[in-house]
Amino acid sequence: MAVKVYDDRELGLIREILDSGKLGANPGKYVPMFERAFAEAMGARHAVAMNSAMSLLHAAVAASGAGPGDEVICDPIVQFGGIATMYQNATPVFADVLPDTFTIDPASVRARITERTKAVICTHLWGAPCDMDPIVEIAREHHLAVIEDCAHALFSQYKGRYAGTLGHVGVFSFQQSKHLSTGDGGAATTNDDGVDERVRGLSDPTFGSVARRLAWNYRMTEITAAVALVQLERARQYCADTTANAALYEQALRGVEWLVPQRVLPDCRSTYHFWTCLFDGARHGIPLDRFKAEVREAKCGVSVGYTQKPAYLYPVFSEPIAYGKGCPTRCPLYKGDPGYGPGACPVAEDILPRMVLAYTTGPREQHAQNAERLAEVARKLG
Repeated sequence: MAVKVYDDRELGLIREILDSGKLGANPGKYVPMFERAFAEAMGARHAVAMNSAMSLLHAAVAASGAGPGDEVICDPIVQFGGIATMYQNATPVFADVLPDTFTIDPASVRARITERTKAVICTHLWGAPCDMDPIVEIAREHHLAVIEDCAHALFSQYKGRYAGTLGHVGVFSFQQSKHLSTGDGGAATTNDDGVDERVRGLSDPTFGSVARRLAWNYRMTEITAAVALVQLERARQYCADTTANAALYEQALRGVEWLVPQRVLPDCRSTYHFWTCLFDGARHGIPLDRFKAEVREAKCGVSVGYTQKPAYLYPVFSEPIAYGKGCPTRCPLYKGDPGYGPGACPVAEDILPRMVLAYTTGPREQHAQNAERLAEVARKLG
């Protein structure tokens, strides 16, 4: 039913932790237990748990060696990779996306590489895997780190392998809306011992003593890890349920030529954090504004347009206002031009205002009703 369950199993572990008086993870019991369980579930050699996926994205960027004067290639649909890059005072450079999968375009990645590039962050958007083989090959040619943003893609698969095990490091979110939710939290997976050591080392500055190196207090607590451990056992069913809910929208809109579902690549599987399609009504004489109005009136539980414009057109990147002194894009150490401005990623700029999104968690009956209401809108306009 895609409804998350929290019950006496989590409460029992939390009670045990509270009774022990050891809520932190330095050292801890449940954080390493969860890390081992998550790595095994994902088919990865290592997993590192932290307090959020943003912390892990930052640690992954830092582990790549990126810093002031360096560039990290990101996609422009979501802003998180770009923000994590700026946490490290490196400069995000945005590659365009493919018009049917909405994920980063390998050809655009190749075109954005310079002598300053350190890493590529690939977002498996809404649960659909990026086309990883060419991205990994491009990165290998140029000695770049590949960071997979798997916030939407727990148990999504690319050619038989789980998202998060294809590049150097995969980052998963356990924020409230995600398939595996602990309120906040996250984990990173890697098959590289060196990457594991670098990412793990950036999460614990050993407060209370002199730090060995600059690091951040990104540790996950024992209580969060205990909840995650139980939720991990339930997460495959949650993913199966969201996939089934997404299918309701696909079925209801079959034959509607002007609502085009996000394409999932061959031999890949999405777990549908969101079901999404692209409004293509203008070519059929249907104005976007009218579609939006009809969707609002029908109360069919979908949104249109996501953020409306790509990340690089927002002030945090374009002005920039991140550090108040022009850094990182106007840092004296940065000799490049990130190319922010209208037209930088024309595909992303074209499709973002036309994305139709349905959050797939929730009762099956609710999604069946919302899918039928959306289909009624399509019949009315089509």
